[in-house]
Amino acid sequence: MNDHTTGDAFKEVPVIGIAPLVTPDPDPEALRETVEQIGQACRDVGFFYIKDHGVTPRESAELFQASRDFFALPLEEKLKIRLGITEQFRGFVPLGGEVTGGKTDWHECLDLQPESGRHAHTIAAAAAARSGDTHPLDDPGQWPPALPAFRETVMRAWDQLYGLSARIAAGMALSLGLDEHHFAPYHGVELSDLRMVHYPPYNETVGRAAPEDLPMEDVDHGFGAHVDYGFLAVLQQDAVGGLEVRNAEGAWIPAPHIPGTFLVNIGQMMQRWTNDHYRATWHRVQLPGAVDRYSIPFFFEPRYDAVIEPLDVCCDADNPPRYEACEFGPYVVDLFAKAYD
Repeated sequence: MNDHTTGDAFKEVPVIGIAPLVTPDPDPEALRETVEQIGQACRDVGFFYIKDHGVTPRESAELFQASRDFFALPLEEKLKIRLGITEQFRGFVPLGGEVTGGKTDWHECLDLQPESGRHAHTIAAAAAARSGDTHPLDDPGQWPPALPAFRETVMRAWDQLYGLSARIAAGMALSLGLDEHHFAPYHGVELSDLRMVHYPPYNETVGRAAPEDLPMEDVDHGFGAHVDYGFLAVLQQDAVGGLEVRNAEGAWIPAPHIPGTFLVNIGQMMQRWTNDHYRATWHRVQLPGAVDRYSIPFFFEPRYDAVIEPLDVCCDADNPPRYEACEFGPYVVDLFAKAYD
């Protein structure tokens, strides 16, 4: 497995039906076709839409409504769970609180993840304290007090998205010629993250009303160009649009909302695992214009102590390993500390 070329630069993001991955006893030929499409998308694009994923439109709509309800709260209510209140990298980040590529991002967001802290000993202690029937998110410190129903909606969505992500990871394993359970021992809830993002309307009037410490001359995107650091992400987005993915020619290709689908992309850990056979792709979000835009990515991540190194199946004499072994937890905590501390 030593072909790292991506052929012609992609002009659109493919749509893949994944029913064979999420239903029991699938037709072998249908599963093979789905797996082949996933492999091609990971090689050539780094992004792909999934349909027939098992999450109903009603369930997705309920999660989006919870997101809208949260961002509609007064700022003082949202700040009650602001990121930085605890040492963990979770909670509310207000408008102007994130910078990408030296530019201020035009969004506010809420990161929801299990209580774990940011160090190996705090993560181990938190994991030990959770009983088998305790939900990973069952921690009162991260729920907005003004929205009592928010907790239940988010917990239900977390379970769905975690399970769905595990099946997508199984499809990726099969696409590499591995057993479908190959990545399962690396899965971990402690650093996985359900993120709600709100891109407020942006125009000159709104800009003038922005927080005083937000330098408007530094704002040019809803979310600046970046690649994801982790394993994989599953994105739900509304119909406003604005997400773009960069192809091999440097062109930015729109990745709009397609009803009934979620958008999947791979991160840098998957690129490391596959020795650049699968590549994390740069993407960005344009300013939303005169309307609100909402998106909800779920980041499915390895365990804190997972060691990521190139897979044997992705290396040979002509293509030796390109990466040193990397322990995921310290790597990602260092990235977050530089971004938020």
